[in-house]
Amino acid sequence: MELGNKIFKGAIWSVIEKLSVQVISFALGIVLARLLTPSEYGTFGLLIVFITISQVFIDSGFSQALIQTPNRNQKDISTVLTFNIIVALVCYFLLFVGAPFVADFYEITELKNLLRVVAFSLIINSMFSVPSTLLTIEMNFRLLAKITFISTLISGILAIIAAYSGLGVWALVLQVLLKGIISTILFWISIKSIPKIKFYNESFRKLFSFGSKLLISNLLANILSNLNSILIGKYIGTKELGFYTRGTQFTDMAYNVINSSINSVLLPSLSTVQNDVETLVSYCRTLLKITTLVTVPIFLCLAIFSEPLILLLLSEKWAMAIPIMQIFCIARMITISIGISSNMLYVVGRTDLSLKQEYFKIAVRVIFLLLALPYGIYYIALAELASTTSHFFINNYFPRKLFNYGSKKQLLDILKILLSGVLMTIIGFFFMKLFDQNIFKILFTTPIVIFVYISCIKIFKVDEFNLLLEKIKSLKK
Repeated sequence: MELGNKIFKGAIWSVIEKLSVQVISFALGIVLARLLTPSEYGTFGLLIVFITISQVFIDSGFSQALIQTPNRNQKDISTVLTFNIIVALVCYFLLFVGAPFVADFYEITELKNLLRVVAFSLIINSMFSVPSTLLTIEMNFRLLAKITFISTLISGILAIIAAYSGLGVWALVLQVLLKGIISTILFWISIKSIPKIKFYNESFRKLFSFGSKLLISNLLANILSNLNSILIGKYIGTKELGFYTRGTQFTDMAYNVINSSINSVLLPSLSTVQNDVETLVSYCRTLLKITTLVTVPIFLCLAIFSEPLILLLLSEKWAMAIPIMQIFCIARMITISIGISSNMLYVVGRTDLSLKQEYFKIAVRVIFLLLALPYGIYYIALAELASTTSHFFINNYFPRKLFNYGSKKQLLDILKILLSGVLMTIIGFFFMKLFDQNIFKILFTTPIVIFVYISCIKIFKVDEFNLLLEKIKSLKK
């Protein structure tokens, strides 16, 4: 019970942290989307692909190994910090040298200088990865929320000023760099003990067995998730990539809040019961049900209101992003449940099994993507949905073997919640057709779909709904 309360309170503060950042990012993003063109967003989307993949070396592997290790010390912390900085310098050098080749590959001359400048954010981000990890270990999400909110707000406002001044895609590059600089300063001010930049071989060897496999696993996953953008930018065009990127950003806002909140809380908290399989599975089952209770209405409502939201907030020029957003609402909802299964393997230190799963997921995603590529961005989005659905079953293979909690049992656990979501969606789409104005579609349909969803949950007697309400009430006290 104590651990359950700790997980819930940690998750709530983590959600507050992520949500505050995503809301301000969402608001700033709307302003930037009105100031910039789809082509400029597409060009920036190409840059972010290379930065995201490189960032895996800094954010994953050894930082998460530090969280999973129960008897960590200052030598371990210093080793991870030093390793992250070294890796960041190597990645920056490779991107700096490779920038002309990237520009030639996409036939966009401006990419060379853009990539060389934005890649400097890797070095900046490596400086605060360990302080951020230390706050995560302490589950001090309140302080994390303040730091990320301040850095996002200031960098976003300055980016809007730059975009309004006519800097185009450079405004987005400026936003990335400023956010990293501000975060680094605030994180280093906030931590109690400043680690040394020093490398210890014994610490590296201790962390390597867990971190190296997780690093490779996350690297493969990120390459796969960004493969769509790489191929769209090359073979279809940056304008279409802009629509594709913007279509995913609405759903990714909700996805990042929920998924990163779960991941940041689950590993440090459940590591304390890594030797008690029965307790571990019990907590994960409850977490899956409660998470599904929350994610189903959020993502399905986004799918219902995708058209009025995009037309109302971004204008007609972004209308091509509507079907992309609807498809990704379903895909991201599935991805969150996949992450819970992955964390079960991380908790018990079986990153080797997680890596094996990635190999199968690579094959599936590449096959679907190559089949869809000749038909345009909508079919590529459908390929993403198809591969994500197959990943759900692949990801649950080893949890079924180790914990006797695979795809079948998980689907049975959340079946009533999924049915409630389907009924809510059907009624929502029907009811929305009664209104012509986008704002009225959102305002009058929202209370209807919420009422339908909660009514179905109560009719189906989903016990976790009452548990969720009790947790919220206890949090107020």
